[in-house]
Amino acid sequence: MLRKKFHDFPTKAYNLEVTDIELVKQDIVNFIKSAEKPLAGLTLVAGNVHNSLKMAEWLKSIGCDVVVGGPEITELTTKYYANLPIIDGAVVGPAENILPQIIAEGLQSSIINLSTKKFSADIKYLPCDFENAVIDYGLLFRIEDHGGVSFLWSGDCPFANNRCFFCGRQRKGYGCRNPKIVWEEIKQAYNLGKRKYYNTADTVATSADNFHQFVLAKPDDIRDINMKCFVNAFQVNDKISDDFKKLESWPTIGIESLTRIQASEKGQTNIEDNYRALKVLAKHNLQMILTFVIGLPGETQDSLLADSNELINIVKKYKDNIYMITVSPLVVINGSKAFDKTFSVLKGKLPKKHDDEFYNPLLLSELYFKKFTEITIDDAIRQICILERKVAEINPKIGFDSKGLDSEKYFRIKKDLNLKLVNS
Repeated sequence: MLRKKFHDFPTKAYNLEVTDIELVKQDIVNFIKSAEKPLAGLTLVAGNVHNSLKMAEWLKSIGCDVVVGGPEITELTTKYYANLPIIDGAVVGPAENILPQIIAEGLQSSIINLSTKKFSADIKYLPCDFENAVIDYGLLFRIEDHGGVSFLWSGDCPFANNRCFFCGRQRKGYGCRNPKIVWEEIKQAYNLGKRKYYNTADTVATSADNFHQFVLAKPDDIRDINMKCFVNAFQVNDKISDDFKKLESWPTIGIESLTRIQASEKGQTNIEDNYRALKVLAKHNLQMILTFVIGLPGETQDSLLADSNELINIVKKYKDNIYMITVSPLVVINGSKAFDKTFSVLKGKLPKKHDDEFYNPLLLSELYFKKFTEITIDDAIRQICILERKVAEINPKIGFDSKGLDSEKYFRIKKDLNLKLVNS
């Protein structure tokens, strides 16, 4: 919650991914008791749209106006969501600018980047003062119960595309926030007992120099913490490794497809960079987090097996320096290159799982796999289950995670594999 923008209004923020929904509902009811016209804002991101809109239905039932924003609200989707019966408005762009206007003026057509059932958004670039804006973690509901605290430092989004007006940050420049202010924010959570943090905007990967300035600004009285920091493999060297040590961080590398990195279209990192980065980080005795994607364009059974074997070789070699591995199928989300590819092939006829969705990312991902790879989502999930077991056999202390899985498919496939193991 940005104090600079909302300090005139009684405001509270909730993270529905990590907080019990019934506790949140009870707190909201208590919080808005005396409010004449409460306004609720929901952030829609791929994977949480259906649950968020169920929350919107409940918020409407207790008398709230409901406005949605976030990465799923773009020029392409804004009018669709604004026209849902349970939604009063959809915001394209930085809500830090727009919500205070809605609170002060109501749902008026004069507010740019706002769509309602009565009018469509006049979409314009909205600058946001991220240099001076301050996040008040004290307003977050039960933050002391959260497993880790996300913080915004870079103030930029590397995923800006021709339909994404989610923020005006791309014109601001990377690493624009003042390190001193960010450490003041982190200290709020630190004083509540939080010791794990992660950067939501890949700041390290954006600028090693800005990361160095952030490390230099670290207060002496903040210690014994862990910070997840993304870094490009080509940026890894002795200097940045020292910064990782000083920050007590887990350097996190997206190693993509190990044998087919060119398919990721990243343009800067190559296979040699991956192996060199692993070697340098291990030399400095740093605990690494490795993220890996299955299903880049042209993926085959052979490439899937080759990448999996190579990943296991890495785990065997660096088993004492790997904190966690994340292996995920490519999930097609609004604004990504994969979305653009699939959207053009489907001619705008996007699949839904729930009536209230503009599209369903998991179903769209299945279609993407059929159109652009030679494997299926089931093949990807099966290989993830196999890798999870093999990693545990090498070092059970290494964490293993996966994003964007259909949970029903995952547990069914995992159960089938376990039965085969028992019967073999």
